[in-house]
Amino acid sequence: MIYIYNDFGGTHTTSLAAAYHLKKLDETREPSKSDILNTHNFNKLVYKDRGKLYFHGKDEDGNKVYTMGRGRSKILVPGIFNLIDMLIEEKALDEKIILSNTSPTVPFTMTCGGMLSRWLKIDFLGVPLLVIGAKQAYQDIIHLVHHTKQAAKTSSSQLIMLDNKEFK
Repeated sequence: MIYIYNDFGGTHTTSLAAAYHLKKLDETREPSKSDILNTHNFNKLVYKDRGKLYFHGKDEDGNKVYTMGRGRSKILVPGIFNLIDMLIEEKALDEKIILSNTSPTVPFTMTCGGMLSRWLKIDFLGVPLLVIGAKQAYQDIIHLVHHTKQAAKTSSSQLIMLDNKEFK
């Protein structure tokens, strides 16, 4: 099975979701500033990284976990979904794939922090806001990861796309 967490930039909530999924972050407590900033790819990706898949590791069941930023594109994830669906239909792919949108977990502080840090390169303002946002969102991100894993286990479909709007 392959999990792909996606959002606008692919560097904040997606990285945190992958870390919780892989048990690299402790679900039983609020993450520290160090935990957040040391999460793989957290606040590291830039515009040219959008659309790329980033491997974060294998979970306890051997499933691969990836993240991806989609930018403003409304067609990237549906396009990937359609490509995967075609590969499944052609019997060229036999793995179950779950595309899970982490955008609904993004709080306003994280949006502001991401804009300041990634777009405007004002890290001294943006990074503290990102840390505050990550702390605000961590429970929602954990719930989203649990929801994603549950959907993967209970669905008979080989390809699942979760918009996760219920997390708004």
